[in-house]
Amino acid sequence: MLGSRSTAVPTPLSVPLGLLLIICCVATGCKTGVSLHQNGLQAWRAGDIRTSSSRLQKAGGRIKSEKELLLLDQSIIDLANGEPQVAESRLRTARDRLEYLRQKNGIEQTASMLTDARAIAWSGREFEHAMLVNVAMLSSLVNDGQDAWAWSLQAMQTSQKRRQTLIAAATGSAPEKSGQPDSKSDDSGRVRLADAETAGTVQQASFAAATPPRITAETLDQPLALSSYLTAIVHSEKPTEVAETDLALQDVRLWNPGFSTASAGKMTPMGVQCRKGHGSLHVIVLAGVAPEWVSESCEPTSAALLIADRILSAQSKHKLPPTLASVKIARPASINHRASDLTPGAAIVGAGLGTERRQLGFSTIVDLQEVARASYQQGRDKAIADAVVRRVVKKGTVVAAKAVTNQSSDWKVDLAMSAVGVLWEALEKPDTRSWSTLPGAVRIAAEELPAGEYNLDLWTRPLSERYPLHAQPVKLRIEDGRNTCVLLTVPGDRIRSAVLLGGADRNILLPTQNDRN
Repeated sequence: MLGSRSTAVPTPLSVPLGLLLIICCVATGCKTGVSLHQNGLQAWRAGDIRTSSSRLQKAGGRIKSEKELLLLDQSIIDLANGEPQVAESRLRTARDRLEYLRQKNGIEQTASMLTDARAIAWSGREFEHAMLVNVAMLSSLVNDGQDAWAWSLQAMQTSQKRRQTLIAAATGSAPEKSGQPDSKSDDSGRVRLADAETAGTVQQASFAAATPPRITAETLDQPLALSSYLTAIVHSEKPTEVAETDLALQDVRLWNPGFSTASAGKMTPMGVQCRKGHGSLHVIVLAGVAPEWVSESCEPTSAALLIADRILSAQSKHKLPPTLASVKIARPASINHRASDLTPGAAIVGAGLGTERRQLGFSTIVDLQEVARASYQQGRDKAIADAVVRRVVKKGTVVAAKAVTNQSSDWKVDLAMSAVGVLWEALEKPDTRSWSTLPGAVRIAAEELPAGEYNLDLWTRPLSERYPLHAQPVKLRIEDGRNTCVLLTVPGDRIRSAVLLGGADRNILLPTQNDRN
C-alpha cells in the first residue's frame, strides 16, 4: 500500500490543495524572532529603553531574516544606553549590507509576484539611508570622532548627487553621471570638490558668469539638512576647512530653509567661526519615535494603472482587466504629537555667564513624521502598481490552472481552485517594514559661549500635566574654537537615556536607577 501511494498520479483536486498548503506554509513560518523584535519595538515606543534593549538582543539570536533591520533598530537603542561605539559598528555593517541588497534579485522578484512585496529583502527607503549616515556620524562625534570625517564625506556626496538631480530638473537636462566625485558647481556659484583626497583643500571661487538655476528642496530632503549641519561641526574646528564649513551651512539652509539656531534665518557660529575665547555648544535631541507603517487599502489610480500596464507589458503576457478591486499598500500611521511636544527643555549656567541662567531654544532640523508622509506620497503610485501587477499575475495563474484541468469538468476542482485564488490574494500583505526606532524629529539648540565649565540642566516637557518635570543636570566644558556636542535620546515622556558628550568634551553620563524607572 505504501508503495502504491508513492507512485500514484495526483488527482486534479490535489493540485490546488497542494498549492494551498505551500502558500500557508510560506505565509506562517517561524514567528519567534519576529515576535521578540516587535515586542521590543513596542517597549521602545512606550519609552522603556531597558526592556526594549533586552528583547531586541534576544531577537538577534533567533531571527532568521531582516537582520539589517534589527541592526538599525538596535543602533538607536545603543545610543540611548550610552554605547556609541557599538551603534556605529552596527550601522557600518547595516550600510554595507543594504547597499548590496539594493541590487535587484531575479529570484526575489519572482517570489514577490507569487506572494507579496515582503518576499524582496528589505533595503530601506531613501530617507532611511540618509538617516543611517546621520546617526553614524552622530555616533562617531560622541565617541572618538575618528570616522566622523569619513561619514561627512559620504554625506557630502549624497547631498551633491541630490543637488545635481534638482538642477537637472530645473534646467530640463539629464543629471551628470560620474564614477568618481569631482568638481561641481552648486547653486550659489561656488565650487565644491567632493573628491576624498582634495576635500580638505576646497577653495573659494568667484560667482559664475551665468546665474545658476534656482532650486527648491522638498520635504524628503530634510535628512540632508542634518547631514550638512553635522558636516559643518566636523570641519569647523580646522582653520584650513573654513570653505567646507560655509558650504555645509549653506546646504543646511537649502535642505531646510526653516531651520535656524540663532535669530531667524541665522546659524550659531561653529568652531573657529566663534569669537576669540569662545566655543559652541550643540544640544541634539532625538525626540519621540517615527510613525509605524501600517496597511492601507487603495483604489488603483490612473497613474498606478499606467505603471502597472508597462510592467506587465515588459515582464509577462497578462493584460490588465477592465476593473480591479482595491489593493493593499503601506503608509505611515498618523501621530498627533508635535515635534515640539517631545523635546526637552534646556538651560545653561556657568563660566562667563555669571549668575545668568540662559535658556536654550530648540529648532527642528528633521521632522521624520513629515518626511515619512512625503516618502509615502512619492512612492504611492508605484506601490499600488506593484500590487496591481501581483493581483493580475495571481488571477492569471489561477485561470491558466483551471484551463489545464477543465477537461475533467469537475465542479469540485473549479471550486477548490477558486478558493485557492481567493486565499492567495487574501494572504498578501503590504510591506510595512521600516526603521522603527528612528526619532519622530531631530531638534537642535546651539549657543556660542565663553570657554569654561558649565552646568546644563535638561528637563522633560511632559505631554500631560499628570507628569512632573523631570530634570537631569549635566556638567560640560567649552573650549576655545571647539564644538561640544550633547546627544540625548528621548523616545518617551521622560529622560531615561544616557547623555552623550562629544567634541571638545567627551563623556557619557548614565541615568540613575530612579531615572530609568
